[in-house]
Amino acid sequence: MSFREKEKALLEFLSQNDNYFTSNEIAEKLEISTRTVARYIEKINERSDEDQLIISEKGRGYRINYPEYLRNKEQQSQNSFFSPVERRNEILLKILFSSPRELKVINLFEKYYVSETVINGDLMVIKQQLKKQKIQLIRKSHNVGVKGSELAIRRAILQNITKANDIETEKISSKFPTLNRYDMRFIIEQFRLIENHLNSIIPYPYNINIFSHIYILVSRYRNGFATKNQKFKLVDVSSNEERYRNQKFFEIADIIIDNLSKYLGQELPQEEKIFLLQYLNSSRLFFKNTNKLNFSTEIIEITMEIINGVSTVSGIAFNIEQLKTELINHIKPLVNRVKNHIEITNKLLTDIQNEYSQIFVQVKQVVNEVFQEHFQQKLDDDEIGFITLYFAKFIEQNPPKIRVLIMCASGVGTSELLKVKVHKFFPELQIKDVISLRQYQKEKSFYDQQVDFIITTIFAEKVSIKPTLLVNAMFNKNDQINVNKMLKVLRENGK
Repeated sequence: MSFREKEKALLEFLSQNDNYFTSNEIAEKLEISTRTVARYIEKINERSDEDQLIISEKGRGYRINYPEYLRNKEQQSQNSFFSPVERRNEILLKILFSSPRELKVINLFEKYYVSETVINGDLMVIKQQLKKQKIQLIRKSHNVGVKGSELAIRRAILQNITKANDIETEKISSKFPTLNRYDMRFIIEQFRLIENHLNSIIPYPYNINIFSHIYILVSRYRNGFATKNQKFKLVDVSSNEERYRNQKFFEIADIIIDNLSKYLGQELPQEEKIFLLQYLNSSRLFFKNTNKLNFSTEIIEITMEIINGVSTVSGIAFNIEQLKTELINHIKPLVNRVKNHIEITNKLLTDIQNEYSQIFVQVKQVVNEVFQEHFQQKLDDDEIGFITLYFAKFIEQNPPKIRVLIMCASGVGTSELLKVKVHKFFPELQIKDVISLRQYQKEKSFYDQQVDFIITTIFAEKVSIKPTLLVNAMFNKNDQINVNKMLKVLRENGK
């Protein structure tokens, strides 16, 4: 089963809620026509193995069959069908791994059963992708290859390999061409050796990055492509300073590269150790006593700028010490990745953008401003997604309270009683003040900035620009129901 990008977007949209959505609502969200919505749904259900993936009900619209959706999503990751993006990524990897040797175009595309027009289109897209990575796609008659530095080629390979969905090191072998069981076993042994020496687990996505780095190294030397050009440059001369700043990482890199030299039967250059050191230094590691780690002034400053900036744009008062302790351990390797031009892929990015869209946009704005100032560059969305999770976690654990103003004719007696009853039935509300109508009118603009809605016993039209709920002074059952309805509306609107 294979879904096109728009069909996938439709499924992702429906999967976010267990509600019914009309054709118009779906069409507006995906920026397509209602007829196209119906056509997509029909095709999706035709491809469903058993139960329909999208359920329809007259008068209500469409709803996802969530258990079936999860089963299909799992099957798709193991599917033999290729989307255009997946096809191009696989072709690109084959070309990169084979460089500087050229490959026959017909052999590259034979298993996809696509036309000459599609082939030309794919190669044009690949050419543009590689151009951004300072690699030139060379097409001569019926052959195709690439021209670029060894460093650029390895980074391009890594960037495409890490688009794999699997997060367990042992499960990613299918993403690597020509990876035999001996290589797989050896690389996993080296990976576990790294973890044992560090006394730390290496979580996703850093496990994929390090595994991929070792695999690429093995592949390039075994096939002789790296050694054909003895002048290739992997690290800057200044990077040798990292050896002395990170002696522990260098000792581990030294052991791993020596093991690789023995495994491959050839001596690997010293700079391979520095290159591996950079990947270790750019990974988030989980130690038992992370609170005892030392952080530079630069790392602390960047972390605080991000926290304070997101707090300002979001209007949320984050617990700075709590967030700093967690975020700073992520910022340290992130800064190393930026300095060493190491990229990571975030397989949860789409889910993060859908589930936490508002805070993602706010974090992106702040983080890019901070990194633009410190390093003259912005981060990609994959990195932004990981940082967003720290703020999203805090918000989930500390949901912001809806602020309410209680207002009565006099502000005395009945107001205080109403305050007690509101607090009793709705302890999650933050009661900002209890005032009279005259007090409110005197400082209207101030109170309107301080609260989300007003509970009042005074009947008056257009008292405030804020939502206003008229209640009985005794705050009976009907009043409580109406407050619940008001809260539901406010939360749906992002409060």
